Amino acid sequence: MRYEIVYETLKKLCLRQLKEEGKIKGFSAEDIALKLNMHRSNVAREFGKLYKEGILDKNDGRPVLYFIKDIKREEKVSENINISPEKPSIFNNIIGKDLSLKHPIALAKAAIVYPPRGLHTLIVGETGVGKSYFAKCMFKYALEVNIIRDSGRFAIFNCADYANNPQLLVSHLFGVKKGAYTGANEDREGIIEKARDGILFLDEVHRLPPEGQEMLFTLIDEGKFIQLGSTKETSINVMIICATTENIDSSLLKTFTRRIPVNISLPSLRERTSDERLNLIKAFFQEESKRIGKKIEVHEDALTALLNYECPNNIGELKSTIQIASAKAFLRSMFKDEIVKIKLEDFSNEVRAGLLLSKKIKGNNLKLNIRENEEITDDGVEDKYSVSENIYEFIETRTENLKNRGLDEETIKNKISNEVESFINNYLLSIDNHQREDDIKRIVNNDLYNFLNSFMYLAEYRLKRKITKNTFLGLLIHIDTFLGRIRENRIIENPKIDEIRKKYSEEFKLAMILAEKLEEKYDAAVPMDEIGFITMFFAADVEEVNGRVGVIVAMHGNSTASSMAEVTNQLLNTNHALGFDMPLSMKPDTALEKIEELVKERNEGMGVILLVDMGSLKFFDKIIKNNTGIEVRAVDMATTATVIEATRKALMNTSLDEIVKSVDLESRFLGSFLEENIKSKKDVIITACSTGEGTAQRIKEIIYSKFDKEKYEVINLSIKDEQEFKKAVDDIRKNSKIVAIISAFNLNIEGIDYISMDKFFKDFMGENFEENIKDEMLIQNIKIVYKDYLELKQHDFIINSLVEIISTIKYVFEIHIDSEKLQGLLMHMGCLIQKLMNKEETSACKNLTIILSRHQDIFKYLQESLNNLEEKLNISFSEDDLANIVEILINL
Repeated sequence: MRYEIVYETLKKLCLRQLKEEGKIKGFSAEDIALKLNMHRSNVAREFGKLYKEGILDKNDGRPVLYFIKDIKREEKVSENINISPEKPSIFNNIIGKDLSLKHPIALAKAAIVYPPRGLHTLIVGETGVGKSYFAKCMFKYALEVNIIRDSGRFAIFNCADYANNPQLLVSHLFGVKKGAYTGANEDREGIIEKARDGILFLDEVHRLPPEGQEMLFTLIDEGKFIQLGSTKETSINVMIICATTENIDSSLLKTFTRRIPVNISLPSLRERTSDERLNLIKAFFQEESKRIGKKIEVHEDALTALLNYECPNNIGELKSTIQIASAKAFLRSMFKDEIVKIKLEDFSNEVRAGLLLSKKIKGNNLKLNIRENEEITDDGVEDKYSVSENIYEFIETRTENLKNRGLDEETIKNKISNEVESFINNYLLSIDNHQREDDIKRIVNNDLYNFLNSFMYLAEYRLKRKITKNTFLGLLIHIDTFLGRIRENRIIENPKIDEIRKKYSEEFKLAMILAEKLEEKYDAAVPMDEIGFITMFFAADVEEVNGRVGVIVAMHGNSTASSMAEVTNQLLNTNHALGFDMPLSMKPDTALEKIEELVKERNEGMGVILLVDMGSLKFFDKIIKNNTGIEVRAVDMATTATVIEATRKALMNTSLDEIVKSVDLESRFLGSFLEENIKSKKDVIITACSTGEGTAQRIKEIIYSKFDKEKYEVINLSIKDEQEFKKAVDDIRKNSKIVAIISAFNLNIEGIDYISMDKFFKDFMGENFEENIKDEMLIQNIKIVYKDYLELKQHDFIINSLVEIISTIKYVFEIHIDSEKLQGLLMHMGCLIQKLMNKEETSACKNLTIILSRHQDIFKYLQESLNNLEEKLNISFSEDDLANIVEILINL
């Protein structure tokens, strides 16, 4: 509404005039019209309405100047508060209250007491200047002057957590109505309800996208909001305080900043006086003295360095620097009844460099002697959760415990160093990933979750092993907390950093890559100590139960079972199926004993399926289960097809019940899709492939193996040139009816059915595609890896081409490729392409001769299929490169 814009602009100008000149003179309609680029008559009309409503007042002279009616009253209230010496104020405890913070405090007080419910406020300042602390002080001041009466009415909402998810923003801030989405089983209040009749603190408000800022307009303008899933507006009395480190003109909408009338700028540490900095140093050492229960003495050169070093992250960094130094000094003195002496050596090189600037502030004759009985003030806002915080707290708490047990300093240091690693392992084991993942997604920045989830693909490829879900979730929480700590400059040393670098060199290299990406994404320096902690997560050896159903084939005869198992393993490129031949001369008791041992050997925790032919073998499952406690299920009348099906399902981590249900069927339904669709509709089927005619020819052979050549004509076409392909289709249409195109790509040709490769193989070959959803998610994550970590500019083209090639090889050569193998192939080929594009040396293949002699058909096909990639990317795959890919395909 236009009158709201006029009112907010006038209010903002009046407050600025009060701040700069000490009184309100007012502004003319011409002033506001120029400010808003509006016609003077329109502004005058809005002024008239607001004046009639009693919201504005005006002077009696010319030109007519308007001003906010209650600002003069507020001026008197503010003066009364400032001159009230009897009433203590939280602001009296702030260092710099009469110097650099005098003006910000005066503004803060005015914003709090302004009727009817205070003025929304924006706190601006660099990282570490104390914005969160200042906001909390404003809340405590509101309690002191009885503007707010409930001490629990201060709610914190970190906008960074919902930067790219407006729906999540609405649900967490405003609440959710039952049934708003799947899983919303009850009404849930939002964070804003905690701030009713109080203050809502929006931290990192610059991280909200424009649509996120716009969602707050109704709340700011009218004091109303709507829960997710509701249509009813809810009224609320709340004051909003925002905080940002950014330039508000470039990071926030002007329509948003116009709604926040009070701007408070907090000075950086370098802008504060030397006396203020000295008092801050004293205060932080007092806190540490109270914590450790001893007096602290700071050497002159250490104090000089603290007074002068750059301290780019301001008060937060200064505080954490003092905490770390105090911890080091405490370790030296923990077994002696003496003062804790802070020396220059307790600080980093950056702090020590402050001595070179001693001409700025001299530390001469300055001696800090801190008593341990000084009071500690509450100077910060708690972390939004503290799971990973335990890692840091462990180091501090454990030191105290070991000291109480009488261990010497060196022993304590060594013991803590050794225990940190096992602590992380135990911490990971304690995470119940099935119960906690959804909870973690709610409290951890969704952007960080996706970022780290994608990085895990690169991590697994580099480490050549799977990273468990527990490790991922543990590292996710740890990094999220670290980012919060680094913003507050709360860092801690890793006592094991040198040993970690040597012991886990590969994991350390990986942690370095992750640290670099974190720095790029979040603009936060990751110190070497933290890289050490990340390394320990990658090195953590946490076993995750993820077994498969064992497959044992037991048949009468000398070679029946072993032959079935051998055929199955060859077809599926595995050794999972195990055959047990039972000669007719073998007694059932002997067979039972031997099979029972095989069941124990093959059990991975998911049970064993026993595929048998007849006789007593079909009753062995119940006896073995009673004897061993292992879940065993026997299926009789088994055939080679049954064994293949059971093994294939087991390799896909299918449950024992599902496998039994699947193989109990007398036969599988094959070819229904083509039988029903091709017979009734198709005269001509076109098979198309962008990687050459080899694939299309193989599909043609498969179709003709099932259907009569006299009824259906299958024509192979290449789609390397889309226009040429469509021209060829038009030529065929002149004489024949084309009813289907089988291809990896939908060419959208009107009047012709499109059959995807996946659908063709699924319906024709009876292929089970339960893993497709999982594979699609995997491919999307691999694309992110290609784009962000391997920095492959044509990532979409590369991944689509590779998926088509791998998918075709899977069926043409009947190679079993599960999600794990698909991930390995895509990561290997992506990293290989990156090396080739960067002209780096690639690995030789140790089994090149074997590949060329035994698997030449796959090798040649792969060579042909990759031609298009080579041309587009201007690279060339060597024989060794191709052979290494074939090795992964066939599990050599």
